[in-house]
Amino acid sequence: MYYGLKFFQTNPNYINYYLDDEIPFIGYFIYVYNMFYPFTLIALYYLYRKDKDSYYKGIISGTIGYLICDVIFILYPTIMYRPITPKLSPITDFVINLTFLYDNPPLNCFPSIHCLFSFQVIYSFLSSNLTKRDKFIITIVFLLIIISTLLVKQHYIFDVISAFLICIITNLMEDLLGIYKKIKKNLTDKKNILHI
Repeated sequence: MYYGLKFFQTNPNYINYYLDDEIPFIGYFIYVYNMFYPFTLIALYYLYRKDKDSYYKGIISGTIGYLICDVIFILYPTIMYRPITPKLSPITDFVINLTFLYDNPPLNCFPSIHCLFSFQVIYSFLSSNLTKRDKFIITIVFLLIIISTLLVKQHYIFDVISAFLICIITNLMEDLLGIYKKIKKNLTDKKNILHI
C-alpha cells in the first residue's frame, strides 16, 4: 500500500520545521537506517519465542498503526527534499544512493513507518516479561534507528513525533479494547468445541 499510493498522489505537502535544517546529514548512519529491516524481523521473532502475548499484541497494534498511516498518506501526502549528499566512500555512497533510489520519489514521509515500527518494537519489549538486558539492548538499537532517519534525511522531526503518538494511541486502543484477548478467547473456544 505504501508504494501503491505513490501512483495516485499529487501536490504533496512539505512540512519541514526550522529545527530540521539544524540537523546535519551524517551519511554513515545509512547503515543504521538499513539495520531496521533485519533487526525488526530478528527482534519480533525473538519476542515471539519468549513472550507470545506481547508479540501478538504488538502485531495488532502495529497493524492498526500502519492502517492509520495509510489513511494519513491518502488525506495528507507529504514529500521530503533530500540534500545533495557529500562523497564519503564508494561503498557508503552506493548504499546511500541505493536507499534513496528504492524510496523514490520520497513521498509518504509523515508519519514515518520506520519510526512507527521501531517505537512499536520498543513498546512491545518494554511491556513484555523479557529481561532488563534484552529491553535495554532493543531500546538502544531502535532509538539509534529512529535517530538515523533524521540524520540521513529520510524524515523530518514531525514524522518521528507523529509515529510516536500513533504507536502510543494504538497500544492504548489495544489495551482498552482487549483485541488480542478477544481473539485468543475466540480461538480457544473454537478449539474446545472441536475437541468435544
